[in-house]
Amino acid sequence: MNQVIPYSKKRTFENPSDLWKGYMNSAYSVAIWRYPNSETVYGILDLRPDIEKNADLEKAGAGFYINPFLNHHPSNPQLIKGDLFIKWRPGKSPETYYNPVLSDQEIIDFHEAYQVYKEIRPKESQHPQWNYLTKVALAVENIKQGTFDKVVLSRFDEQTLPDDFDLMTSFENACIAYPNAFVYVLSTDKHGCWFGATPETLLEIDRHLFKTVSLAGTQKLAQNMRLDDVAWTEKDIEEQAMVSRYIIDCFKKIRLREFVEIGPKTIKAGNLAHLKTEYNVDMSTVNLAELGSIMIDLLHPTSAVCGMPLPSALEFIKFNENYDRELYAGFLGPINIDQYTHLFVNLRCMKLTGNSGRFYAGAGITRNSNPQKEFEETQLKMETLKSIIFK
Repeated sequence: MNQVIPYSKKRTFENPSDLWKGYMNSAYSVAIWRYPNSETVYGILDLRPDIEKNADLEKAGAGFYINPFLNHHPSNPQLIKGDLFIKWRPGKSPETYYNPVLSDQEIIDFHEAYQVYKEIRPKESQHPQWNYLTKVALAVENIKQGTFDKVVLSRFDEQTLPDDFDLMTSFENACIAYPNAFVYVLSTDKHGCWFGATPETLLEIDRHLFKTVSLAGTQKLAQNMRLDDVAWTEKDIEEQAMVSRYIIDCFKKIRLREFVEIGPKTIKAGNLAHLKTEYNVDMSTVNLAELGSIMIDLLHPTSAVCGMPLPSALEFIKFNENYDRELYAGFLGPINIDQYTHLFVNLRCMKLTGNSGRFYAGAGITRNSNPQKEFEETQLKMETLKSIIFK
């Protein structure tokens, strides 16, 4: 059942940036986010040492849900429960609500320990590099041989961060630059520190209304270009149709026929354009109270981040990418907060590693793919965050 956060002991602070920096510096798990098309920023922090694992969506309390790309990843899934819940709207002081189980002394001790910000980043880890163009060519060859219809190949680019890099400033700048994105920062002991501005919903539940989307096809928008003037290639249309078909096939598996399909239509995500189709279900009419958990199991990983058919595409990714995607192409987001859940596919993201940032991106490979163009597509996607950090 969705829950309203039962927090009390409200306090306000004048400087939200300093407050959040202190929270990010703590040893506890924390997530900060801003919903698409909203100005309000939220934060949640778990003062308990252990993060809840294997949390069922409908039975879990209010919190921030994290799921890596691989469903059988050692740290999958996790829920940051909220001992502190922060809500802030620009121009106003942030409001902080505390879990009633916390004593006043526990709250005082926490703030005295973590109000001062010291920049700490996880230790850097190394992954082998690989030739993206060669992998794309190999994927196209496999598609033509009938191994699979589509596969999404990703890569990462690790760069030293500027000396004046400030994570919360970058978060605030991303909120301004990408009003249609879900912008977040999270830090946990197991996952380290991640930052992203993703355009893609995995699923959304607003009381009894369920929504999911198919998002595929990517091209750079020319300055002042109208969305109605965007022309799509056969490859882009084919790729987006595959993702839409994948969602409809998931509905068929549970005999769900009562859904509304809207699209495809061209949408804007930063300086990029994508093709999007939306699917809506009224859960009160289909007698599926646990549709959220059911669809998570069916949808993830979607064909938009893995491929089709899923088993053979996933096997190709595991064998050829040669690195752990971790949270990239997984999903995350707030759940059961005021009867509202919104999980996003973790795209356009980076991980802080030592004094560097690891930027992730992928491209959907079909039989019509050109390796160089697919590489350039990943570069465009990485620019979402690079343009914020390397000004």
